[in-house]
Amino acid sequence: MLAIGRGLSQERLTKHFSETPNGSWAVNRDIKSRVRFQSINLLGQYNAMGKFNVIFCRNVLIYFSSEKKIEILSKMHSVLQPGGYLILGASEFMSGLSDKYKMIHCRPGIIYQAI
Repeated sequence: MLAIGRGLSQERLTKHFSETPNGSWAVNRDIKSRVRFQSINLLGQYNAMGKFNVIFCRNVLIYFSSEKKIEILSKMHSVLQPGGYLILGASEFMSGLSDKYKMIHCRPGIIYQAI
């Protein structure tokens, strides 16, 4: 409950999640039906995946060199819809790609918007 409740109001919790019999929480079917969860090789090709409105890539880029990070973030930009969002982990940051992404300050955190 701690992880799901962090930054999530009770109203949003009950609107978008259902408590399971074992006491954990699950995303409601309506949301699941509109979301595609997918694991990919970040160093591979992204072209066949289509276009995305949001990409979550949290706490993984810290393991790559600066050059590889730029390569990966550029590939992600190519599959984001114009105006789409990239959400990185709290310890990750982006540099050298101001021509592709605009930084947006949120409370809490930062997200990046494809330009």
